[in-house]
Amino acid sequence: MKIIHVVLGKANPDRMNGVNKVAHQMAKTQLELGHEVTVWGIAKSLEHNYPERKFKTELFMQSRNKLRLDAALVKAVEGLSREAIVHLHGAFITEFYLLTRLLRKRRIDYVFTPHGSFSEVAMQKGKLRKRLYFLLLEKALLKNAKAVQLLGDLEYKNLDKLVKIEHKVLIPNGMELSELPEIQKKVTNTELNFGFCGRLDIYYKGLDLMLRGFALFLKKGYRARLELIGDGDDRQALEQLAVELGIQQHLTFHGAKYGDEKYRLMAQSDVFLHTSRSEGFPMAVLEAAALGLPCLTSEGTNINRYIRQYDSGFPMAGLLTPELICETMATAAVFYEEKKLATLGVNAFRMVQSAFDWRRICQKLVLVYGV
Repeated sequence: MKIIHVVLGKANPDRMNGVNKVAHQMAKTQLELGHEVTVWGIAKSLEHNYPERKFKTELFMQSRNKLRLDAALVKAVEGLSREAIVHLHGAFITEFYLLTRLLRKRRIDYVFTPHGSFSEVAMQKGKLRKRLYFLLLEKALLKNAKAVQLLGDLEYKNLDKLVKIEHKVLIPNGMELSELPEIQKKVTNTELNFGFCGRLDIYYKGLDLMLRGFALFLKKGYRARLELIGDGDDRQALEQLAVELGIQQHLTFHGAKYGDEKYRLMAQSDVFLHTSRSEGFPMAVLEAAALGLPCLTSEGTNINRYIRQYDSGFPMAGLLTPELICETMATAAVFYEEKKLATLGVNAFRMVQSAFDWRRICQKLVLVYGV
């Protein structure tokens, strides 16, 4: 059986787009497990501008006309045998709806991973437009899939409110430990260092709440820094918010970093923050945990039950507010002063090693495919 992963983009792991990182790692791991794997990327250019990879990649032009697919993509579908399985990554993508219509005509099964797009919070942004799109296109795509992979509990539960399907499965993302560089033990920070890494998206990542919570934390007399790695359309607004809150001297925007440089910078933190309103399943938290960092996370990240199970950080419960973030930062500060963060960091590494091994996750997906 041939496995085909389809993404909007090029499955480039050196981008802020977590969906592309996940598709890349799935394809890589499934190839290592002995399966025939190809990635199809629907992109704005056909340039193969991404790191070297062992699995085959085919690129197709993203048409300006959303009601048409690239003729080369149509031809590629027509060349598939019925034994192929297609795995779609991402939701509210018109090209995917058109693609699944072609697949159904040829009686080729597909698996669909919406990557957090159907959580209650995610559905609130652009609510009317999303609801209409869902009813007209996405609902049929979900119903006709062989399986729908949900990454987290919140999306898994909320999907029932949108459409009832029996073929949904809960399988999280994974983390490839071998990709982490060997990082020498860092110099002890002179003050508590909180870190964040990801796309600078105020709404989904809850970065406005993070900055306001950090400001409250500093007002209570704590000494700390907040280091943000990443970029995005909301960077300027966040920089302005930091000035308005008077915390700009305690905060650094590092911009987008990749590969070893990113990991080495992340490793300088004492506690990793992810205060998202909504996520699929954040790769950045898994990366931080794999680096041995305790994680301070919101329920919207979908990882809190693992953080609790492995005692690997500070999972927040209840309504996400600046006050709750401040209170949880204060708890982390106590652990910092009492030199207890290292134990949580060891637990965080063990959590990734035990619960998020890519090989086990991909083996589960292969069973879903029916290979």
